[in-house]
Amino acid sequence: MISLQQARKFLLTISMAFLLSTAITFGFASENSWAATPLTLRMSQPHTQIAAMNRAKAVTKNIEGKAQEMIGNITGDPKDQVMGKAKQVESQARHAAEDVKDSMRLKERAKAVTKNVEGKGQEAVGKITGSPKDQMMGKAKQVESQARHAAEDVKAKG
Repeated sequence: MISLQQARKFLLTISMAFLLSTAITFGFASENSWAATPLTLRMSQPHTQIAAMNRAKAVTKNIEGKAQEMIGNITGDPKDQVMGKAKQVESQARHAAEDVKDSMRLKERAKAVTKNVEGKGQEAVGKITGSPKDQMMGKAKQVESQARHAAEDVKAKG
């Protein structure tokens, strides 16, 4: 039998989960929300929006899982408990996938920046020593860096 305190706790959890998922989805109380962003700006940043939507789906899945697990705990239904935990694990997997994507993008950007700094340094050494070869190699590395940044920009838009 469900006690009054358990029922109240359950209803409070469900209402908070609903409120949180609604706020995340529609970005209430945020001037920088997806809904408040002009369409032209949203179209120029599709990767960011996709990543944000994937994160929102993961958060929503976690909330669903917690709610279902709590329902299972209150009713004593092991199926709901297991399904709730499974949804929470799925949420963690989605977050982990997004973390990997984020770190890969940062690594590629870091490589491009490193190549640019390397090129500037080699070009400067070439100017100091009077070596046209070092100057050209330095400029070539800077061009390679720009190409890497351009490739990352294309990936981000695609």
